[in-house]
Amino acid sequence: GLGPTPDDVTTEAVARGLGLELAEDPAMLAEIAQRFERMGRRMTDRNRKQAQKPKTARWLPNPRGTAPGWWLRSSGRDLVVLPGPPAEWRPMWAELLPRLGLPESGRVRRQVKTFGLGESQIMERLAGVWNRGVTSGTYAHPDGVYLSAEGEPAAVEAWIREAARRLGEYVWGYDDDTLPGLIVGWLRDHGTTLATMESLTGGLVAELVTGVAGASQGFVGGMVSYSMGAKARFGVPTDTLTAHGAVSAETASAMAEAARRELNATYGLATTGVAGPDELEGHPVGTVYVGLAGPSGTQTRRFRFPPLGREAVRQRAAYAALATFWSHRR
Repeated sequence: GLGPTPDDVTTEAVARGLGLELAEDPAMLAEIAQRFERMGRRMTDRNRKQAQKPKTARWLPNPRGTAPGWWLRSSGRDLVVLPGPPAEWRPMWAELLPRLGLPESGRVRRQVKTFGLGESQIMERLAGVWNRGVTSGTYAHPDGVYLSAEGEPAAVEAWIREAARRLGEYVWGYDDDTLPGLIVGWLRDHGTTLATMESLTGGLVAELVTGVAGASQGFVGGMVSYSMGAKARFGVPTDTLTAHGAVSAETASAMAEAARRELNATYGLATTGVAGPDELEGHPVGTVYVGLAGPSGTQTRRFRFPPLGREAVRQRAAYAALATFWSHRR
């Protein structure tokens, strides 16, 4: 609630609750005005309230938005007020945290990131070590299941190593890793390239990859072949489409090979399947095929995702494609 609209009342509420007077800071007002000018937008009078804070508070700069935060020491306690959008407050908090002087707990928290196993399957593989010396948990995400371990550093490191050993090829990363980030870095470091052809994901795979800075060093481009005709025009043999249909391992393979060939890339990655709401070619919603073509040949993987809605299936399919590339890259 640090914005300019009438329902943004955090600053006023805190000041009233603590009996503090608000004051407008001319320097901050000028800084906010300059930010609007750089964005090519006009600052309205309502934005003036974003330059107000209790007189005794210190500003916390927000380089990603127009609303600064502030930090107040009152009655021996710290009060930190930050803007709401996570993309703004998270880096502000990370910068502020060391300055608060909070006592070190001596505990650490790490993550193992997996794809291709459900939470119950993970629990089976980790039988006997779950919560051994650490506090552990599982969390489902579109890009797989994350495992967390928290505790003393030595115990956490030992648990992470054992979990990774037991989960094997299903592990794709740790901590702050992202699948697109790992792939872009690997393509760059190995001087290889990737092209995509997407059906049900409609360009989501390409979007995830190009969201990483430096993606142009390894990502050639992509094609959205949503219809049978588009698949054929982009190089998928008509005979394959006729004999096996759009939702098949054979078509996924042909799409990956066409992407690799037509865009002259080291690897071709393809997605086809059923996002819903209705089944297609006799396949239920959530059926997905991923094709990967590369120097060592072509392979496909079949996935069955829960029918939790079109967007959920499409997101899972896009990450399934990236996970397939990551686990089978050579």
